[in-house]
Amino acid sequence: MVELRIFGCPKSLLNGPCGGAFNGKCEVNENHCPWLGVLERVHYLDGAVLFNEHPILMEIGKIPSRDVKPKNSNFWSQVEKGRALSVEFPIAAVKNEEDVAKIVSQITPELYTIPDNPLGYPHFSPTAFATHLKHFGIEVMPHLTAKDRNLTALTAELKTAVLFNFEVVLLATGDWPSLALPSRPVFDLDSTNMIRLARFVFNGVLPTKETFEVKERPRVAGAMNPHYKPRVEAQRIARKLMAGAELFFTQVVATKESVTRIKETFIELKKYINAEVPVMVSLLYPISDDIKPLLRRMGIQTGDDTFEEVLEEVKALDVAGGVNLIILSRNLDVWLSLWREAYEKIKEVLR
Repeated sequence: MVELRIFGCPKSLLNGPCGGAFNGKCEVNENHCPWLGVLERVHYLDGAVLFNEHPILMEIGKIPSRDVKPKNSNFWSQVEKGRALSVEFPIAAVKNEEDVAKIVSQITPELYTIPDNPLGYPHFSPTAFATHLKHFGIEVMPHLTAKDRNLTALTAELKTAVLFNFEVVLLATGDWPSLALPSRPVFDLDSTNMIRLARFVFNGVLPTKETFEVKERPRVAGAMNPHYKPRVEAQRIARKLMAGAELFFTQVVATKESVTRIKETFIELKKYINAEVPVMVSLLYPISDDIKPLLRRMGIQTGDDTFEEVLEEVKALDVAGGVNLIILSRNLDVWLSLWREAYEKIKEVLR
């Protein structure tokens, strides 16, 4: 590994860029992301990946531990077939516990994902919400971001994921909190070091150097940005694979060209690491004209491709583990109606 420090990063990340460099500009101060420039110019050094490990994680890495086997799940069996379907739980449409019960009784994905206060708007604790959903006998994946939690808080969330038998945990750096409510960001770890921390905790080792018994563990997922140049994104993925990621979820994909870029990124990845890893491609339904300006401001490419056309492109993707469906609606009945529409389209193509 090669150590590289970038002192111009407002989030002070040890590994970057994060997902918040919209069109090359940092979401914090709108300056050009310093990480992007470096990785575009120095994309590899003698085959070594630029990865800075957090000092505390380097220390606990010296503690002997066994490699705990991941939990068996229906979701993972479908990922291996390239036919998995996950859906982002409609946290903005949920008003009470009855709404939660209504959703889980009417829709049947392999996995529910629970976002972590997207765009800085406070919703629910993803691990608490995932714990509640487990009572319904369903498979879950909470998102955990570094923006609101220090090392201690992240460790507690990960230990909770082990205790309540979550199937997957998605780890991401997180967006800048001032997008909604101004608050003090943390960013104690970046996404790569969060993945590293998760693998330690899931193997029964804590940052305090204490150990505990783990019989089976959740899978560890990382985020992928298909809107970055393949050279840059391949390095981000390589770091996360080295840290212990087993699966990737993309940011929203809205064009066939973005799906093609996923393939190009994995071709580029072979320069750094030889690994087979599945990808869940995140699709937004429906992609209406009024949502496209917001997507573009977030660095997400838009065009005239239909949902069905993008879906067909995903089906042809060698690394695809399936589709992660995101439906935007604050009205639960509308959300359920859109789910049924999208599910029929996805079932026709993937099943």
